[in-house]
Amino acid sequence: MPGKLQLVALGRNTLGQGIILTGLALLGLGVVIVQTAVASVETPGVAWYQRVDLRHIVFASMAGLILLTLWRCDYRILAKGEKFPWVALGILIFGLILGGLVYVPGVGHSIGGKFRWVRIGPRQFSIGLQPSELIKIALVIFLAAYLSRPRVNNKSIKVFGVCCLAIGVSLLLIAREDFGTAVLIGMISFVIMFIAGIPFYYLFTMIAAGAAAGYCLLLIDPFRINRINAAIDTWSPDNPAAFHAQQAILSILNGGWTGVGLGNGVRKLGFLPEDSTDFIFATFCEEVGFRGALLLLGLLLLWVFQCRTAAKNAGDAFGKLLAASLGILITLQAALHIGVNIVILPPTGISMPFISAGGTSLLLMAAAASIIVSVTSRRVADNPEEIELQNVQKAANA
Repeated sequence: MPGKLQLVALGRNTLGQGIILTGLALLGLGVVIVQTAVASVETPGVAWYQRVDLRHIVFASMAGLILLTLWRCDYRILAKGEKFPWVALGILIFGLILGGLVYVPGVGHSIGGKFRWVRIGPRQFSIGLQPSELIKIALVIFLAAYLSRPRVNNKSIKVFGVCCLAIGVSLLLIAREDFGTAVLIGMISFVIMFIAGIPFYYLFTMIAAGAAAGYCLLLIDPFRINRINAAIDTWSPDNPAAFHAQQAILSILNGGWTGVGLGNGVRKLGFLPEDSTDFIFATFCEEVGFRGALLLLGLLLLWVFQCRTAAKNAGDAFGKLLAASLGILITLQAALHIGVNIVILPPTGISMPFISAGGTSLLLMAAAASIIVSVTSRRVADNPEEIELQNVQKAANA
């Protein structure tokens, strides 16, 4: 019989150190990129809380603190519940409630005609919160906790139905206003259920339902069809949705191999929309070139390898599925962001994890990474001497 999971000190957890250092490197790189992306014409008299560059530094610092500390919390708390993961469900319900507030007049906040934010605090000093970011993480945690329960029968239609209910409610709140995040949620949900062993004949019905719902959403908003056409015919003079794609390609081409230098980008001067968020990869490529992009891609590949190792070596079924799911979520989001920026995917509002400006995304991505570190910090200790050493370390720290 394997022993209980024991907390491993960070100094002895090489994999956890690697994940933290990779996350901090991406956060630091994000600070540099955002600073250069907004280094254009500054509006005189703008207070610090209205400046993207300063707010990004604050949120990136907070994200780094979360990454360094939250891993100490036991990830198994998220799966608490004798027969049902009530803690994970509570987090998901909280996220769904916030998602519903987006549609409440006076509470929900619109940017670019899309209601995706909730404003918190006095109007002059209010902070924007994007509930879809929380729903995305909370749904992954809930599915991982629910599908990894002891003696769970993942071939049961009941189990599949509960998963579909959670996914469906989440998508209903998000899909109309944030189609890109809805697609990401659908993809990661499918991956989690596939890894957990849900039969493919169940998953096929999920694919069919998702395709039908996506088609209906495309018909509701013709601009989404224009975005798809923008990815197919980027240089169309008659498609206004192609402007984002055109400017992204021009930014990358202008950067070449070496880039034009940090802060010297041209497309950010009013040409490339959302240069510090949805198209920050294109901005980065223009200023540091393809060789700089290779550095970013290298960090992301290192992240993939570390998350795979964390899932493989996890001490329990929940840890395996949780580390794999969160790792794939962040990797998939980064891949979608890059795909949009190099115009192999239609333009949509997908941010680059750890890099793009946006406080909600930064904090929650750091929390997700820290949860993966928590998984690596709990391992089975079969050796009584190792267990005794862990108990001595706990007593010394107390």
